[in-house]
This record gives sequence, structure tokens and C-alpha cells, in this order.
Amino acid sequence: MRSNSDPRTPPIDRRAFLAIAGAGGLAALTAPRALGWAPPHAHDLSRLASVNFDLTYSTEIMNLPSDTEELKIWMPLPPTDDGQEIRNLKITCPHKYEIRPEPVYGNRTLFVSIKGRPDPFTVAANYQVERRRIGAVEAARAPEWDRKYLKLTDRVRVTSEVEAFTRQAVGEAKQPVEKARAAFDAILGHLTYDKKIPGCGTGDTAWIMKHRRGKCDDFHALFMAMMISCKIPLRWEQGFPLPNPLAGSGDPSPTGRLVGDCSGAHCWVSFFDPDLGWVPVDITEAAKHPEVSDFFFGKLSPNRFKISEGRSIVLDPPQGGDPLPTFAYAYSEADGIPLIYSANYENTIHYKITDHKSSTL
Repeated sequence: MRSNSDPRTPPIDRRAFLAIAGAGGLAALTAPRALGWAPPHAHDLSRLASVNFDLTYSTEIMNLPSDTEELKIWMPLPPTDDGQEIRNLKITCPHKYEIRPEPVYGNRTLFVSIKGRPDPFTVAANYQVERRRIGAVEAARAPEWDRKYLKLTDRVRVTSEVEAFTRQAVGEAKQPVEKARAAFDAILGHLTYDKKIPGCGTGDTAWIMKHRRGKCDDFHALFMAMMISCKIPLRWEQGFPLPNPLAGSGDPSPTGRLVGDCSGAHCWVSFFDPDLGWVPVDITEAAKHPEVSDFFFGKLSPNRFKISEGRSIVLDPPQGGDPLPTFAYAYSEADGIPLIYSANYENTIHYKITDHKSSTL
């Protein structure tokens, strides 16, 4: 791994980055990094151009407390944006519902409020998704970004350890894209991907610096704290992973099922550079696929979909419990008290990949 001060690393031309972002992140601007570089192969995620899939996102309500007076459910609905298009949204619910935006990040939310204790039921959203390979997206900085994208949380903190790690990693880098690349490399060198270690997945930066391992929430929470400490806006993007259809079994329409209370979710982030706009980063995909790790600084493969953005989410209407660390799965309360996952409700996602396209970069 080379730092920004390594004389073998040429300066990063941000305009050149934008021009070649579709060609594998910064890999086209620098020599291959020592960190796990290998030639691309047939299953290379960087070759995947788009994925189309049908999806059913459902929440089953059951075994409510006998004295329930009011049940509330908030289910995230995915946005159409630069990376994906959502089509043919259909809601199935035996009770009255509303679709309303969450107030800070604008996340679309299916909201259900029921007086009394209803019988067990399921609310479901069906839709089709076209997800595309995406790179940097030009944008102009807006005044409201400070409260959205320069916001730390009680878990994503700039501790003294994070501050020292950031200072050492960033060094003399000046531009946001240079600082972000330095942080990306430093995290890859410092953390080990491990989704089984107890305590991982909370995005607690103090825990992360102590254990030096974790999964996507942990890697990207550290990156988030590092960027915000450098006054670089950081957008947290929450979604779900899909298998790589280029590495499939030959089934033309593979299907799958995701269950859990965020255990099956995936996240990534985008940082803001004034010349480049929003630049996507997926550090754990880089860690898991070292042969194309450079690709995931500045590009995202389309075997995923986005469901929401932001951390420390306060819903509309506000939930009775604490702010949600992230908003991946539906959240439910009875009389302002969070329901117990698997005891009172369960979330399930069924998907069917209907098409995919690949292309050379």
C-alpha cells in the first residue's frame, strides 16, 4: 500500500478522475497497488454493467402484546436515483396506509397506524429494480448538507484514536478525493473483514478501533468519521446485496431470500468533492474482492439496491424508541415501545434476477 507522499504515486487529477470514473475508479490513474492486485477474470464484478430483478419486501406482524392499543409500522421504500430505477410499485396491506417522506433525508416510508390489537397480518411492497454500475455523480453543494452529511452520531464518533488514525492516514493530502483515497487505503490495511465477531455491525467507531475488524457498517462508519473530521460531506447509503450473476450457476433467473433485522443488509458511502460531485466507495467489497479493490473507490457494482440513506434516523411521525442507527428493514412499535424482532414481527425479502448485462470498462 502506498501513501500520498510516496513519490511513485502520481498526483491525482480530479478532472481526469471524473473522465475515467467509468473505467474502474482510480485504478486507471495509478499503478496497480500491492494490496491483492490481480488481473480481472470472467467473474470480475467490475464487468457487471446492470442487473434487473423483481423484489417482494414484506413484514409479518404476529403475537402482539395483549394490551396493545396502537400499532405503528414504518417500512422503507427504495428511491429512484442515479444508480437505480424503481418500477411498478404495488403495496399489499389489509389496513389503511400512507406513503410519506422521512423529514431529514427524504427517505420514502410506508406508514401504517392501527388502533387496537389487530390479528396477525402481512404488509408487502412489490417492485422491479434496474440497478446500474455507477461512478461519480456531479452535484452542487447545498446549504442544508451540513445537517445531513456532516453529522456524527452517538456511535459514529471522532474519538482521539480515530483522530490520530485520520491524521496519520491523510498526511499532507489536500483535496477531498486525495484524503478519501488515503482513508480508503488506510482502512483496508488496518481492518479485517469479519462479520462473525460478536459486537460487529453497530458502526461504533470506538469499538472498531479497539477490535480492528468488523463488517460493512463498521468499515464505513470509520470512513464516515474520518471524512467528517476532515469537513468532507459523507452520504451513508443503506441497501441490500445481491449475488454476482456473472458467477452464477447458469440459472437464467436466480432467486433468493434475505431475512433478519439488518443482518442481511449492506451499506456503502459516497463522499463529496467539489469538482467530482458524489464519489461512491464500498470498502468491504474492496476487502472481499482484492483483485478489483481499486474499482470500489469511485465505482459501485450493480449487484445491490439502495433502500434509504442516512444514520440516526427519526421517522415521520417520530418513533417512540431511539433514532434508528440505519433504516434498512421495517420498524414496528406497539404503544410507542419497539416490538421484539422474530417474537412480534419478521422482515423478509424475496428477489428474482430477471436480466443482467456486462461490459468491458
